[in-house]
Amino acid sequence: MASPTQPMMPPPKLLLWELRVVPELVTSFLPRPFAAKLPRGRGEPVLVLPGFAADDIAIRLLTKRLKALDYRAETWGLGRNTGNMKKLMPQLIERVQQFSATAGAPLKLVGWSLGGVMARDIAREYPALVSQVITLGSPVVGGAKYTTFGSGYQKRGYDLDRMAQAADDRETAKAIPVPVTALYDRRDGIVNWAACIDRHNRHVHHIEVQCSHLGMVVDHGVFVQIAKSLSKP
Repeated sequence: MASPTQPMMPPPKLLLWELRVVPELVTSFLPRPFAAKLPRGRGEPVLVLPGFAADDIAIRLLTKRLKALDYRAETWGLGRNTGNMKKLMPQLIERVQQFSATAGAPLKLVGWSLGGVMARDIAREYPALVSQVITLGSPVVGGAKYTTFGSGYQKRGYDLDRMAQAADDRETAKAIPVPVTALYDRRDGIVNWAACIDRHNRHVHHIEVQCSHLGMVVDHGVFVQIAKSLSKP
């Protein structure tokens, strides 16, 4: 059994599974009739949030595909997701407020990994600005402790147990009042898949997919699930 301070990251062998991102990326550039076979939007505003260490370039393809389905999709526009929540969250709140005001409607938030965690927090605190959340391999419990980045945070002096408890307290203190769809893969080599399962907000709809953590923003099968989830009332 792991000690209280030991990061509960995915088994190291699963990092090899992340090599799937190469064929997933290659396949993503093959011509596919996405818009012809998937449910379309009606101009609803969608904001896509990158994962830790990623930026707008990493989520550009996903955003482009959402636009092809007639969604008013945009990247978050805040540069690289450094994981500095104290700095980024106020900026993200302002971005959501401005986009929602311009669109004249609450936003649908699609968050990859840490971006999904941030999307959930926005929906929890500002439900009038958010109509739906979709998370892609996001650790909703345990914070960094359940990811491959846990040991790195620990070496930098972060208390992983305190971070995990803070995340859990946030979940138990206030429920997320908007629909949430959580996509996860049991062979995720970056985030422990069990940390993606929301046991606090019982209305969350979990969907298991088959793709790498790194490929969740390019994989065709994941995009199909995103499109179907966005189309639900």
